Amino acid sequence: MAIRKQRSTGAAKGRGKGKGGTKGGYGALPPKEAQRISLTQAIELTQRYRKAAPASEHAGFFWADGLQAILEQPGCVGIRYYHGLGPDGTYQPVIVGVDDSGNDITKIGKARKSSRSAAAAAGDAVLLDHHYPCPPYCPTDSPLL
Repeated sequence: MAIRKQRSTGAAKGRGKGKGGTKGGYGALPPKEAQRISLTQAIELTQRYRKAAPASEHAGFFWADGLQAILEQPGCVGIRYYHGLGPDGTYQPVIVGVDDSGNDITKIGKARKSSRSAAAAAGDAVLLDHHYPCPPYCPTDSPLL
């Protein structure tokens, strides 16, 4: 499957002109706008992807506690994902928290007292990549498959 850059139609809506640095378009925090879509739109998107890349993963699963641990980090306002490949060539998304300047949260400066998060101690931030791929970890009756 050929990977293409996202079309620039979002730029007309103000995307890419958010808070933070804009060095080459990187580092900016996008404007806060609704990111929800309808089930019908989701079905169309996933069907189109599966048709273009039938042998690829259809989805991935992350446990809520890992995502919550990212969101509970000091200053975290959102989540960013990166596309990665494992040593064997398998797809490995990397999930990281993002601060209000659009920076990835990769280090935690101070320990927090009242958190059960894995990032409570000073040091490395919480990052995720060990997702459970679909297939085989898929619901049998999802309209998105």
